[in-house]
Amino acid sequence: MTDLATPNTTGDTWVRYRDDLERPRPDEEEIIDRIIAVLRRNNERAYRTYKRGVRDAHAKSHGILRGELIVPAGLPKELAQGLFATPGSYPVVARLSSTSGAIRSDQLRGVRGLGIKVLGARGPRALPGDDATTQDFIMVTHREFLFADAHAYLTQGMPTAWALARLSDPVLRVGSNALAALDERVLRRIGRPLPPTLGVFVRPNTHILGDTFYSSAPLRWGDHVAKLLYTPSSPEVVALRDRPMDAVGINALQDLVVDFFATHSAEYELRVQLCTDPRVMPIEDATVPWPESVSPHRTVATIRFDRQDPYTPERRAFGDDVLSFNSWRGLAAHRPMGSINRLKKRVYEASSNFRHDVNNAARFEPTDISQLPQ
Repeated sequence: MTDLATPNTTGDTWVRYRDDLERPRPDEEEIIDRIIAVLRRNNERAYRTYKRGVRDAHAKSHGILRGELIVPAGLPKELAQGLFATPGSYPVVARLSSTSGAIRSDQLRGVRGLGIKVLGARGPRALPGDDATTQDFIMVTHREFLFADAHAYLTQGMPTAWALARLSDPVLRVGSNALAALDERVLRRIGRPLPPTLGVFVRPNTHILGDTFYSSAPLRWGDHVAKLLYTPSSPEVVALRDRPMDAVGINALQDLVVDFFATHSAEYELRVQLCTDPRVMPIEDATVPWPESVSPHRTVATIRFDRQDPYTPERRAFGDDVLSFNSWRGLAAHRPMGSINRLKKRVYEASSNFRHDVNNAARFEPTDISQLPQ
């Protein structure tokens, strides 16, 4: 470990970022080509259904939020990296979503997504030719990714993605309820829940503003490597953790978000879990939990949202049809890492290109928060 890690004052070690921490399969690009081809057919099918292009994941939004990311003074050196190297504040646009590539009822169980776009992120970029001044972080409500790498996603995830794009809401509701009942029986009998690939379909429907979101896969953290966590911190949203979703209707989550921000502000913490040993906390296998006992998540910023209307027609159109989120759009200091992130780089770009082309919508990356409609 001595060639990979830097000791800190407590005797722990933080893995130093190096290009050769990543080890792609020789056939990874061909695997990603095959995934993109299947997802393109899903995109085309969705376009025929909705008469407009939608994302092949995170298709349905529940709120487009205007906020502020605040980096405090006094962060330890290993945390004060990249965008977070100096104290300050940055405007933020955040998009809450469900991760399905179809527009479905919010009464269905499933994974939620969060796209965070930080404005004013200046410095060397993760991708050549990117002249934006934004930093995107994309997060979901499952801590580990469901598939280890691009190959596992192709062989295990793509059949599910193909089916989910075609099944109706009533069929999915019946299947989800059956899995939930099975999960309870399995838990009682053997003391363990269903595998994560099935468990996401029995996740309780809770208030989305009380959810915790995760990067699921690692990214560069300046001199080091990390995963991210975003969690409620102000009392009003802490109180919503694990609260059952009591709203009804197909757009229940949108209604909850709009109603909350009509009368409340909210604060969340962005936390970092640094990698201490790539053998215990692997870069390429996104299904392996990084143990908190070895390296706990530590706060690097607060994200604040004031009272607002987060889903005006203009906001919805801007967030769904104009904006794109891609974690590779950002600083070199926060370059995504591992097979799942390399997959997302190409998949997200292909989906965004298709969506903007069929909608005849110009690609646009904001430079000022005033560009977000009221």
